[in-house]
Amino acid sequence: MIEWAEALFSAFGLQGLFVMALIEASFFPVPPDPLLILLISKNQWSPWHCAFVCTVGSVIGAAFGWTIGRVGGRPLVYKFFKRDKLVKVESLYERYGMWAVFVSAFTPLPFKVFTVSSGMFRLNPLALIFVSLIGRGARFFSVSYLAVTLKPEEAFKQLDVLAKAVGAATLIVVIGYVAWYWWRKSKIKHQ
Repeated sequence: MIEWAEALFSAFGLQGLFVMALIEASFFPVPPDPLLILLISKNQWSPWHCAFVCTVGSVIGAAFGWTIGRVGGRPLVYKFFKRDKLVKVESLYERYGMWAVFVSAFTPLPFKVFTVSSGMFRLNPLALIFVSLIGRGARFFSVSYLAVTLKPEEAFKQLDVLAKAVGAATLIVVIGYVAWYWWRKSKIKHQ
């Protein structure tokens, strides 16, 4: 699927990168990072210009994902989950939603899940845009740096290794926090 998406969107250059970043942030399953590296390796555009276009497309896509969640998220989720479970998740999202969006913007976590959830759980849209701009900008400018300093094949390998390492570290931190949270909550109940 990555190869298909690269072939489809690379034909349109920066416009294709913009569209791919936009739709990936709201519903498309393929990340724009490989296309970003591919376009930079063609030496037709500045790598920083490519990173900027990718970031802007992704941030606009985050706003679109927020709109999808705001308009249609709750009715869909209510079909699969009970309302009391949703209320618990919403209270956590109110406290940690901006952090969740930031982490998903920078790491291999599915960003679209968090943009749509942000709309569903009514995260402030300006906060979403601000955090997305920082997280996605950091990610795409880092990928551009890799693409400039390494050959494309090596950049793809390093991106894969980096994505797995950051993803594993994020998962460990999230699991550790959830375990600590539930331990603390059970300890407070017993006091």
